[in-house]
Amino acid sequence: MKVSMSVIRRLFPLSLLAAAACSADSTAPNRGFLAGTDADRQIITTVLSLNSTLLQAQAGAPNSRQLLALGSSTQITPVGFSLNSGTLAAIPTGNAASVLVADLEFGTTRSFTWSGGNATGSAWFNASTIIATNPSRNLVVRMTLAQTGNAIIDTLLVAAFPTDVVVTNGRIFVVSSNLNSNFAPAGPGVITEISPTTFAVVRTFNVGRNPGYAAAFNNKLFVTNAGDFSANNGTLSVIDLATNAVAAPVTGFGDFPGQITIDPQGIAYVSGFAFGTVIYNTVTGTFVRGAANPLCAPVGNVCRGATGAQLAGNGRIYQTFFGSTAANQPGRIFVYNGTTLALTDSITVPVGTSSVDVRTFVP
Repeated sequence: MKVSMSVIRRLFPLSLLAAAACSADSTAPNRGFLAGTDADRQIITTVLSLNSTLLQAQAGAPNSRQLLALGSSTQITPVGFSLNSGTLAAIPTGNAASVLVADLEFGTTRSFTWSGGNATGSAWFNASTIIATNPSRNLVVRMTLAQTGNAIIDTLLVAAFPTDVVVTNGRIFVVSSNLNSNFAPAGPGVITEISPTTFAVVRTFNVGRNPGYAAAFNNKLFVTNAGDFSANNGTLSVIDLATNAVAAPVTGFGDFPGQITIDPQGIAYVSGFAFGTVIYNTVTGTFVRGAANPLCAPVGNVCRGATGAQLAGNGRIYQTFFGSTAANQPGRIFVYNGTTLALTDSITVPVGTSSVDVRTFVP
């Protein structure tokens, strides 16, 4: 059973999962590229789910790009990645039972593997330790750059269908959708806290229906609950990490919300393939842009969906659009003014772009 591909299908309609040709300017990864431009040092990073590729573009010159191939196997179907404090990226490989660690400066990769299953969420506990999830085996796993081999041996059984990992203030949290064999919610979602020293379960929290992603801010964990397909019942659960109390889910997050990022002011960007990006103020508990008026780049009167969004240090919001081979729509990285929310740029990328991170690698 290829459960990690089901994760992709939960996010993207099957019609969009046809093979697509990859074409983009490519240079060998190097520190000069990671320095960005004089006007903007930031680098845009995303993964191409259909092309087994990590793509980076300079924010100040988006056509200046580098591509890093993640392997030729059709089992490699990444939908996300995580970056450490340096120039390393951890990339769960989807249907392949592995996590790649890519050195973005030198263009090299190392593959950590386990005996079976798949890989989705990941987070760095520190500069050299990675925590990742194996949904089909209901496992969370740990690997370190210092270990002698590439086999993943530190594993822990958690609630069904773990999909994401968040590390905050030295604590590790794993998001489990709690799905049954038909990939339907079997009950409330489960957040598992894991000890970083013993790699054992500390406690669990019940949240909303079908959670998939989470982000931390101000000693709270914010969890997006996708709900049910086409039911428009997405919610947001909030866990107070000081008291370990779980508030009642906040409604109004549209149809099947997914990835969430939170900016330094506490503004959350929650993206969904069906609607674009909802913007929610976690401090005041109010919507900046709700599901009826999301941040999106429309085609006619219809919003394009989004696989991720982030406010960058240059004051712009970067939003990834998966694209569609069937509809002859390439992938896009849309750029918005972070204050006015006006669309200011559209960067064309291959179909399949999933997740986004914009940061400075070289000051």
